[in-house]
Amino acid sequence: MFLRQFRAFFRIHRQVFHTFRAHFRSFLIPGFRNRFSKRVATLLPLVILRSADCRQKDVEEVRRPSRKRTMSKVKYETCLEGRAQLYLNAIKVRWEQLHKIPGLFSYQLQKTPQCRRIPGSWGFYTELNADRSVKRRRPQTIENLNPSFKPNMFNFNKVNAQEVIMTIDDAFGSPEVQMIINKSPITKYHTLICPEVEKNHVQRITRDVLEFCITFMRSINDKDMRMGYNSPGALASVNHLHFHLLHMPQDLYIDQAPLDELAGGYVYRLSRRAPTEAICIVFNEDDNDKQVVEKVDQLYKLAMWMCQNNMPHNLFITQDRRKGKSGNVQVFVFARSEYCVNKDLADFNVGFCELAGYIPLPDPDKLENLTELQVLYRIRTVTGEAPKAVYEEMTHIVEGCEQSLWDLPLTI
Repeated sequence: MFLRQFRAFFRIHRQVFHTFRAHFRSFLIPGFRNRFSKRVATLLPLVILRSADCRQKDVEEVRRPSRKRTMSKVKYETCLEGRAQLYLNAIKVRWEQLHKIPGLFSYQLQKTPQCRRIPGSWGFYTELNADRSVKRRRPQTIENLNPSFKPNMFNFNKVNAQEVIMTIDDAFGSPEVQMIINKSPITKYHTLICPEVEKNHVQRITRDVLEFCITFMRSINDKDMRMGYNSPGALASVNHLHFHLLHMPQDLYIDQAPLDELAGGYVYRLSRRAPTEAICIVFNEDDNDKQVVEKVDQLYKLAMWMCQNNMPHNLFITQDRRKGKSGNVQVFVFARSEYCVNKDLADFNVGFCELAGYIPLPDPDKLENLTELQVLYRIRTVTGEAPKAVYEEMTHIVEGCEQSLWDLPLTI
């Protein structure tokens, strides 16, 4: 009787059918043919069906929804969107292998480093990394945001071939990109994303690398991987174009900072209730190719505007961790009014990591004693009034408003 009624269901859920049949037979063996066992057997299919339905819902809740493809399967499998996860998996395996080679890295990361969540309202995270302050390559001095390439200085053409994790040159529509280990890593899997190395791009964002990084982050299924960029004057160490790829599983300040809409329905600013300033451009999971191109163009225009106005800046790219936003990617832009020429390797510097809420520190005393007030004061000092001008300019870019005050000629 039950097999007739649930025939369609059992065709789809064959495992449930086998489970039902096994349990049903156990009630029909000699010695169990009584009124009680018949009642249980009558209810058994409903229990199994209900359990299967609940398990199915649980799986659906934890599975990240897949983005609808807008291209053929063949093209998808040959472009970055279809290959990014494969690249990431290979990067992780190779990075672990290279990290074990004596002398290749400047130092070995500790498996369980000392860390601390700074007491306060915003949850800044600190981690001890004493070796980085004394064993890393000395940072270069980059005088301005429009520097020239200096081949005699260190650049990524000069790295040991063993430091190159992989060269991505088979992703249709994307530039050639070398994935190179950061010899002085901040986190596990810390990798440098270096586009078109032989073309000697200076440390100034290009549209191609911006699109590459955003597409990569939209196409991987790992919310613990983050990307960042430091411009000249904003803690960049090498004047050769590169982004950073890092493993940051911690919930950071930036992950839960409140946002206020600024323009276009997808450009936000950190809320006035937040203690720091930044712009956030959201790439929604269901954005089509045209929408992605438009947002990348606008982000690139903002970056060029900041360079033209000699405004140092940092980027932080992350998958959205807010509830109900899984699949979205956020690009945070931090503008700065203070130009940092030299890094103090023994002090608390402010780059994209620190602005996002991840603060590596060189000694245990600072780790234990750094306060939220000190962190916020340091960040506000370097950002100054620059974010206000960026809010205005980004609104102008997105909505086509009248000329920004920064673009108007100075008249006396």
